[in-house]
Amino acid sequence: MNITPKKLLIIITTMLAGIAFMASCSKQSEMKAEKRGKKPAVANREKPISPDENNVFVAVRSGQNVELNWRLDLPDAKIRHINILRSSTPKGGQKKVAELEPDATSFQDSLPDEYAYWYWLKLGEEDRRGREIGPVRVGLDKAGSAGYINMEAKYVITITRTDDFATIIWDFPEGEVYKHIKITRSLRPASASSKTAGGGSVLTTTEGKSKNINALPDPNAEYWYWFQIALKSGAIIHKGPIKAEYGNH
Repeated sequence: MNITPKKLLIIITTMLAGIAFMASCSKQSEMKAEKRGKKPAVANREKPISPDENNVFVAVRSGQNVELNWRLDLPDAKIRHINILRSSTPKGGQKKVAELEPDATSFQDSLPDEYAYWYWLKLGEEDRRGREIGPVRVGLDKAGSAGYINMEAKYVITITRTDDFATIIWDFPEGEVYKHIKITRSLRPASASSKTAGGGSVLTTTEGKSKNINALPDPNAEYWYWFQIALKSGAIIHKGPIKAEYGNH
């Protein structure tokens, strides 16, 4: 197809006009956001703090148990609590295994198997999104995990369902003080924080032995439940996903 100089000029003019229009729309959106007191979205992620001579974070493994110790030198920090995160990889997949007081300097974790793990300290601060210190690594337990104790086994949960309701029954060790027991529900077994229809929070309680009747919005859907069990010691036990199954008739 032959394009005459006149046609080429028209095409270029049209393209420039389109670019100018898009830029104008973007600028107007930013001005409207500023008038409403809102700034355009900007990534706001705290830079991780690497352990050094000022901020010490060490982990020592002895079989199933891991001793975590730390010393922080952050004069600007207004710490409300300290979370301990654990993962089986150096990046991603972190699970909160403890929530401690701001003056805590140590914690003992119990691992489920003999494989290597990584730990982070996450600081819950008043004026920040939360800084992380770490990771620190504990290596493979070459002796294996044959003698390991299943710490979750004593937290007994059964969940049955009908078309309309799920019956959740839990029976946890007596004599333990529970800071909170959070139950969440999802339509998929892969995520405990699903906000899609039918997912989300079910109940928060401190009762270690109780029952809950949970209404189900869709009789044709499958449902999975998670428990986050926070103990007085600061340790957090996770149970799930547990599928709500139809009982025997």
